[in-house]
Amino acid sequence: MKLILAITLLMLLTGQASAAELKTRLLFSIDQGFGNGVVANGNVEALNRMVTALDPLRAKYDVSVLLNPMIKDKQRLTLALDTLVKLKVPFVLDLISSDSFTLGANGPANAPFDSSHGLSVSVEQLAELKNTYGASLVGLRFMEIFGQDYGIRAMKTTNPELKRPGDILPADTFFRPDLAESFIRFAKEHAMFVQWADFGWMPFSPWDKEMPNYTEQVKALLRQHPGVVTITYNNNEPNEASIPRLSTWHTAVESFPKDGATGYGLSNQSWLHNFTYMDTKPEEIIAWTQSALDKNCRLIQFEPAWYLFNLPAGTFELGDSRNVPAGTQPGEARESLKQLIAFLLNLKRASP
Repeated sequence: MKLILAITLLMLLTGQASAAELKTRLLFSIDQGFGNGVVANGNVEALNRMVTALDPLRAKYDVSVLLNPMIKDKQRLTLALDTLVKLKVPFVLDLISSDSFTLGANGPANAPFDSSHGLSVSVEQLAELKNTYGASLVGLRFMEIFGQDYGIRAMKTTNPELKRPGDILPADTFFRPDLAESFIRFAKEHAMFVQWADFGWMPFSPWDKEMPNYTEQVKALLRQHPGVVTITYNNNEPNEASIPRLSTWHTAVESFPKDGATGYGLSNQSWLHNFTYMDTKPEEIIAWTQSALDKNCRLIQFEPAWYLFNLPAGTFELGDSRNVPAGTQPGEARESLKQLIAFLLNLKRASP
C-alpha cells in the first residue's frame, strides 16, 4: 500500500513538473530601439504599466518581455533592466537583428556593437549582462537575418537607392554563421533559449536564391547545438504575403526540430498589413495566436509594442514616449492587447 501511495505521489509530482516545463512562452516586445521608446526615455512608469497589463497572463503562461540593448546611454538600459528585475519579469535581448542594422546606424539614441552585421552587443558585453542579471535574462533573439541579408545584397547590386544615409554595409555578408554560433553556444552554456525569427524561410522565399544554402547552414548550427534554438515564422512578409498563410505558415518551419531545434513557433506581428501595423484587427492577431496554439507551439512572440500598449509609434529620431492621447497613460494596454489577453485567459488550458 505504501509503495502504491509513493508511486502515485511521484507520478503527481512528475506530472506537475512536466506541466510547468510545457507552459507556453509568450514573449512581448517592449522596445526595439526606437528613439521614442520607453528605454531611451527612461520611462519607468510606462514599464510598470506594461508589466501590470501582462500580469493576468503570468499564472497561466510563461511571460517574458523583449528589448534591444543597443542604446548608447547604458544607464538607461540599466534602468530598464533593473526595473524589470524588480518587477520579477524575465527578459529576452535582441542580439542579431535587422533593427540593429537600420535603427542602430540611423537612430541617434543607439550605438550597437557592429551595425553592419546587426550585432547589438558583443559576446563579452552579453557575458557582463548575464553576470549582472543572472536568471532574469532568459533568452536571445535573432531577428530578420535573412530578410536583411537580402536587402543588403540588393543595396550592393540592383537597388542602391535602398541604402539609408547612415547604413554601414558589411564587407562580407550580413548573415555570418560563425557569429550566430558564438551566441547560440553562449545561450547553451548559460541555460538560455534562442528565438530565430524570420519571414524568409523556405519554401516561402523562392526569390532569394541563397535561401537553400542558408537553410543548410542553420540546420548545421542546430545539429551542433541541439535543444537551444526555437525557429519562428514572422507573419510580416512584404506585400501582405503572410495573410493567406494563416493555415499553412508552419510548413516553412516545422522541419527544423528534426535537426535539433527545440521546436517551432510564431512571431505574431501587427505588421501583417503592409507595415501599417495599426490596421491589423485584434481578431487577426488572435486568429494567428489560435493557429500557433493549435500546432502546440511553445513560443509565441508579439510586436510592435505600440500596437499592444499605449505608446507613440516608433520613430528613428529622438522623441517622447509619453506622447499619448490626453486622458490616457503611457504603457496602458490598448484594446488589441485587452482582447488578446481575454482570449488567452478564456482558453481551457494553455498547453496540452
